Amino acid sequence: MERCYNLQTCAANSSLEQDIRLCAAAGFSSVEIDFQKARDYLQEHTLQDLSRLMQAHRMRCASINAIFSINFCTEQQWEDVCAQLDFACDLGEATSADRVIVLSNERADLPAGVTDEAIFTDTLQALHRLADRGKARGMKIAFEPVGTMAIGDIGTAWRLVQAADRPEVGLVIDDFNLYLWDVGADFDVIRGIAPEKVFMVHLNDAEKIPFARLDQNHRCMPGDGRIDVRRYMECVRACGYDGPVSVEVLNSEIWAKGPETVIPEAYEKMGEFVD
Repeated sequence: MERCYNLQTCAANSSLEQDIRLCAAAGFSSVEIDFQKARDYLQEHTLQDLSRLMQAHRMRCASINAIFSINFCTEQQWEDVCAQLDFACDLGEATSADRVIVLSNERADLPAGVTDEAIFTDTLQALHRLADRGKARGMKIAFEPVGTMAIGDIGTAWRLVQAADRPEVGLVIDDFNLYLWDVGADFDVIRGIAPEKVFMVHLNDAEKIPFARLDQNHRCMPGDGRIDVRRYMECVRACGYDGPVSVEVLNSEIWAKGPETVIPEAYEKMGEFVD
């Protein structure tokens, strides 16, 4: 497996250029680039500059992230989703990234009374439309379930990918997001997923606070929290996956340490769980 770093891990107080440099120094060989840091970088640089930056540090871009809220879109909302996909394709061509992470809507934002069957059907249609658009530019669609979103569990997400039945659509597996669904009870489902359909694995932990209080800001470094990270990674290995494993810690207190501290710490913390 390959240790990867998600640039959102120091979202508030670092830049794309600084992150790439520090990741290379720490030992990371790949990163996930988020839209906001890419846009900030491109205020004063070009896509060609980004390509040269990645090459200079021998850094691979494992994914672009992320497109949110793909369900039950109005015409204007769908145009916005497509514009994000097109931007991901631009970034992909500059960095050789071939997948973009996509997520469903928060359940609280869904139409009143919508059924799980309708959610499944609408999400499947959206994935097909995105895959059709991305295919022409070599961009795959990596769908990520989140416990608080319309598609919250790994079992349903896997059924979606199976129903899509196309090489451009796969899964993102994130232990924190799955923990939000059922406290990690469905980690074992990962064992039965075809490894070629796992497009990205995220590795995090959850702060040791009451479950009801957990949200995305309570992620922490792997091994520092309450998730059984070792069992999670055992399940990932058991399915046969051997690709990038990315740390994605969306925690403002951790961001405050600064990237010079956080990036080497992330590389070291991952080492206990990633070969």
